[in-house]
Amino acid sequence: NKELAKSVADEYHINYYLDYAEMVKNEDLDAVSVALPPSIIPLVANDIAKEGIDVLLEKPLCTSLEDLTPLLKYQEVRLTCGFIECFNPVIERLRKQLPELGTPIMISSRRIGRMPRRFWNLGVLLDLGIHEISVQRLLFGEVIKVQSSLSYFHKEEYEDAAFILLDFADNVKGLIEVNWLTPAKYRKVVVYGSEGVIEVDYITQEIKLIRSLEDPVFYRVEESKQPYSWDEPLKIELNAFLYGKENPFPLEEGIKNLEVALKCLKGAI
Repeated sequence: NKELAKSVADEYHINYYLDYAEMVKNEDLDAVSVALPPSIIPLVANDIAKEGIDVLLEKPLCTSLEDLTPLLKYQEVRLTCGFIECFNPVIERLRKQLPELGTPIMISSRRIGRMPRRFWNLGVLLDLGIHEISVQRLLFGEVIKVQSSLSYFHKEEYEDAAFILLDFADNVKGLIEVNWLTPAKYRKVVVYGSEGVIEVDYITQEIKLIRSLEDPVFYRVEESKQPYSWDEPLKIELNAFLYGKENPFPLEEGIKNLEVALKCLKGAI
């Protein structure tokens, strides 16, 4: 869209290109964010990485694990995966509070809302579900078993609702609900433990710890925290990608998330 590219370039006083290869050739680039349809992300990322330029790959990275294999050879270039919720400050606070729950039992994530305006020839599992897979793996490690059920309301080829069950080590269970069907936007995760429950809202960045005490009868105790100043996860992600001493989300970890998501698609009932 030449007109749109020109209007953005004029607003920010920058150059614009209709061919990314010309941009790579003509500009002195430190890094590039590749936010394109997943089917072409690996191709574009490879063309940029081979020039020694760091690359931020938008989730879900691609739709085939084999397409990402050529990128693993770039050891001197930073290839970072854009799983934005892993950079949400409320998830870091959740990680720090996990010991207060005692023994973890299960984690439940719900990420629902309307159909996105853009369509990239994939379903809700690779669009929304992979966000929650990345967060649950961040909190509880490797997935040892997956189960899933998909629903098709609008298109027979691509699911618009998915229910995912994950098994982690130490007998922790994960539940993920995602859809493109509901009018309300909902982004929450709940972790259940033997000593309490933590509820997190990605959007408001509120975190709530719920426990029960006996004095002399059982009663419910809630402790809720919500920041006055809302931190933008995308800004944190970009700063970590550009300036962090370590790669904040290496390609290898992103591949593991994609692998779990593809298993959910393949083994769905």
